[in-house]
Amino acid sequence: MEHRNLEDLALRVKPRTATTILLWAMVAFVVVFFLWAGFAELERTVRAQGRVVPNSQLQIVSNHEGGIVEAILVEPGEEVDVGQEMIRLDPTQTGADLGSGQALVSALQIKLARLEAEVQGRTPVFPAAGDATTAEQVRIERALHASRMADLASLGAGAQARVAQAERSAAEAGAMLEARNAAREARTAEAELLQSLVERGIEPRLTLMQAESAANIASREAAAAAASLARAQAGIAEARASAARVRQEWRALAANDLASTQAELAVRRSAMPALTERANRTVVRSPLAGRINRVLVTTIGGSVAPGAPLVEIVPGDENLLVEARVRPQDIAFIHLGQRAKVEVTAYDPSVYGGLEAEVVAISPDAVPDEQSGETFYIVRVRTAENVLRSGANRALPIGPGMVANVSLIGDTRTVLDYLLSPITKLRDSALRE
Repeated sequence: MEHRNLEDLALRVKPRTATTILLWAMVAFVVVFFLWAGFAELERTVRAQGRVVPNSQLQIVSNHEGGIVEAILVEPGEEVDVGQEMIRLDPTQTGADLGSGQALVSALQIKLARLEAEVQGRTPVFPAAGDATTAEQVRIERALHASRMADLASLGAGAQARVAQAERSAAEAGAMLEARNAAREARTAEAELLQSLVERGIEPRLTLMQAESAANIASREAAAAAASLARAQAGIAEARASAARVRQEWRALAANDLASTQAELAVRRSAMPALTERANRTVVRSPLAGRINRVLVTTIGGSVAPGAPLVEIVPGDENLLVEARVRPQDIAFIHLGQRAKVEVTAYDPSVYGGLEAEVVAISPDAVPDEQSGETFYIVRVRTAENVLRSGANRALPIGPGMVANVSLIGDTRTVLDYLLSPITKLRDSALRE
């Protein structure tokens, strides 16, 4: 009987013990959960949808000169590097202008060598003839130099002839002066001798008068001869000055021609970079690395107006810029420099992952959607890289217009904060009319 009572008691105690253990386990779970919820932190994340936009504006490449299309070397969607050829224009006109300019500069340099030699009175040293045109120009200038030197020699010979003539005239005048002086001295001596004879009565006075008259005539003739000699000597000086003046005038003309040639050469040389640039611009090159968006000329042989757009390039050498639409109720949790993660919908995020990014711009006001009428803020994030990587480390290109899911990662909150948030809101709104 006593044994049966013990069994009944044991049967009654077992359920109570199991219930107690279960109760304590539940209490322990709740305590542990709330402890975990009080310490476990979750990131506040704002999710938004956006699209990839060019980091820079779409680049439109044009040609300043225009011309006729000779070749189109790219097509839409093609990747291009900096300096890569895209379009060639017919270089005939610009090449002819450049060649003409170079030929003119070469001709002026050769002419300059001749004129410098003429001004300095030396033999000209011409530049080396690199082609037939230059050699012909050197031949022409050499012949012209010989002709001008012959002209100078002829002018000098004429001047020297006038100097020689003046010297001969001076010599004749000198000889005449000597003769006239001798005659004057003889007539004067004769008159003096007759003077003494007349005084002694040996010769009549008439003879003396005739002798004195002859002496006076001889003196006048000697004076005239002296004047003639002076004029002849002045003629020599004038002839010599004229000869020097001929050489000076000849060199002065050469110096003037030299100055004008130097000025013209300077002008032509200053124009050469522009002509070279025009010739180089017949090849339209990419100013940046990127992808061809559109080729705006399609006809070989077609005419392109100066400054007309030729190619549109989407910049591709910069990190991506994603433009996300954030709801007004979430904008308070967004700030510049905030971390973000971008997942491009064209590539499976579970396979290729996403790109780390940073908030770089927030619109100052909400913008309405023309289709839905909803308002949202424009938030721009810049990625750390501009490509995704496949398992084989192959770059997966991302271009403007691709849709992306943007996760804007904010501050952290505990799980308990999230659980108590509805209660907190209810408390704040309770007991209000």
